Amino acid sequence: MSEKALESKPKADLADFLESLGISGQTLLLLGILTVLIAFFAITEDRFLTSSSLSSMGFQLPELGVLSLAMMVTIIVGGVNLSINATSNLGAVLAGLMMTRLIPEGAAEGQILLYIGLALLIFLTIGVLTGILNGLLVGHIGIPPILATLGTLSLFQGISTGLTKGQTVTGFPEQVQFLGSERFLFIPLPFWIFVIATVVTYILLNHTAFGFKMRMTGTSPAAANFSGINNNSIIMRTYVYSGLLAAIAGMIVMSRTASAAYEYGSKTYVLLTILIAVLAGLRQGFGNALNIFLAVLILQVLSTGSFMALRGVRGSTFFKDFSWGLLLVAILIINYHVRGRRTHG
Repeated sequence: MSEKALESKPKADLADFLESLGISGQTLLLLGILTVLIAFFAITEDRFLTSSSLSSMGFQLPELGVLSLAMMVTIIVGGVNLSINATSNLGAVLAGLMMTRLIPEGAAEGQILLYIGLALLIFLTIGVLTGILNGLLVGHIGIPPILATLGTLSLFQGISTGLTKGQTVTGFPEQVQFLGSERFLFIPLPFWIFVIATVVTYILLNHTAFGFKMRMTGTSPAAANFSGINNNSIIMRTYVYSGLLAAIAGMIVMSRTASAAYEYGSKTYVLLTILIAVLAGLRQGFGNALNIFLAVLILQVLSTGSFMALRGVRGSTFFKDFSWGLLLVAILIINYHVRGRRTHG
């Protein structure tokens, strides 16, 4: 064996080992960027690594993170789900209206908890039903995913607007805020939910037959079909899972804000989930839940750090958007060169 081959063998073994753990070159790139950003803002801003700042980030990022996982799974099967935010808002509106109209004044603690349990059931039901509708349109009828979910986005948002008449739903029992305001082991509960959703999605994609079939369907639908995979069934189940994740994000939002609104996050969240998917190196048949987790952390660190550094400066919001766009372009360029090297290597 040549000396060059001996040198390359340990590198190949290390790469295989990291790949088996789900740690790709993209993961290492994101870890590097996150480390640099944290170090930079920790040095330049004394308040960045304080407990209040970290706690604030822990409460803010989970809803976007769970929505990004909901977007991720549909992209892997070759689709997209533009209705995730409208799904979370619809669940919040229906659950919120139920509680404000049905919980009697002076209700006992046990009675209130019973209604909150019913609200959670409404969330999960909405997640499943919206997922079934999207799965039918994309998988069985064959409507292009971007058109199908753009249509259901308008449908779900229209239902929410009609039910609320454009008003924000408030007046929930204080117990509703438990999920969005409490901590476990000093870490915000919403962040634990994001971590659990990431782990479950990671296991689903990397260690189950369903995850393998999702990747096969996204990589080559024709090859998947010839190998005996029911593409329509896989697409349906994927959109149902996406809807459930979107509903969980809606729970977090309603609990954190103590309100439900048809337009919450409608101008930014879907675009941000697509940005996160690009940062995570997501494409048809390929994706890593860990990369989504890191990409969400990166955007939150950038957002919080920029806000602290430019507090009181006009145009600070512009700089935050500029920094996100600059980061996206940089990662796209890096990925392009890395893939070109692999192609010619």
